[in-house]
Amino acid sequence: MVDHRLHETAAYPAAAADVRVAVEHARALDGVDAQRVALWFFSGGGLLVADWLVNPPSWLRCVALTYPVLAPLPGWEVPSGFQPIQVLAGVGDLPLLLTRVGREQAEIAGTVAAFIAAAASQGASLEVIDVAGGQHGFDTLDHDDDSRRAVRQALSWMTGALQRREIPSG
Repeated sequence: MVDHRLHETAAYPAAAADVRVAVEHARALDGVDAQRVALWFFSGGGLLVADWLVNPPSWLRCVALTYPVLAPLPGWEVPSGFQPIQVLAGVGDLPLLLTRVGREQAEIAGTVAAFIAAAASQGASLEVIDVAGGQHGFDTLDHDDDSRRAVRQALSWMTGALQRREIPSG
């Protein structure tokens, strides 16, 4: 978990910098395999993934997105550079996981649908977990079997991606 400064939409650059610093600190910890890192973005933090999709570092093994916002919503004053859909061409073969909720707000669901369509047209490696009855924040709000299943499935997918993906030589 990263405590970043995303308290208003204009703060995306500061929050992105906080995430980068936190990732570098985590990679430097004893006992951490700095060549096998997974990142997981939730909700409005979904726009922060753009920074990592443009040109993913060789040590980034996978990215997960849970009920993400993947394009600025109407009225959001977001600086340029936070458009995940527009940078999917740079993602290469990086495995992506998107957990989509069935009871999402229409505006957010639209950004998710656009991201899925763009990923398909780019040939991105995207897997989708659907939580049909889930709402935005299901992992903390919905105390049911579907919610627990989706979280377990996402964790299992990330663990598998960390173990499978080849580490480039050199």
